[in-house]
Amino acid sequence: MGIFDAIGKKVEARQQGIKVSDLLALPRTHRTLMNRIIREKEITLQQAVEFLQETPETVSEILDSLVENGYLKCVERQGESVYTVYYGRTNPKDIPGSLWAALGEKLED
Repeated sequence: MGIFDAIGKKVEARQQGIKVSDLLALPRTHRTLMNRIIREKEITLQQAVEFLQETPETVSEILDSLVENGYLKCVERQGESVYTVYYGRTNPKDIPGSLWAALGEKLED
C-alpha cells in the first residue's frame, strides 16, 4: 500500500456527515427529527420543539448531539440557530469496463 492509499484512508475515516445507513443506527427520536430536517431542508430550535413536542432543553440536547456527530450543521441566521443536514460523502462506484468500451466505440464513430 502506497503513501497515498494510507492518506486517503485516513481522510475517509475523518469525514463526517450522515449517510442513509447512519439513520438506521440513530435512536427513534433522533431519526424522526433527521427525517424531518431532510424533508424540510432546515429547521430551527422552535420548529423542532413543536415537531417533537418535547421541552426546548431536550430538543437542544438532541440537536447538539447530531451536530457533534457531524450529521447537522448549525448556522446563525438573524439571531437564530438554523440546522441543516450535512450529508456524508459516498464512495464512487467502480465503472465497469464494458462502459468504457462502449464509450470508446462512440468516440470512434
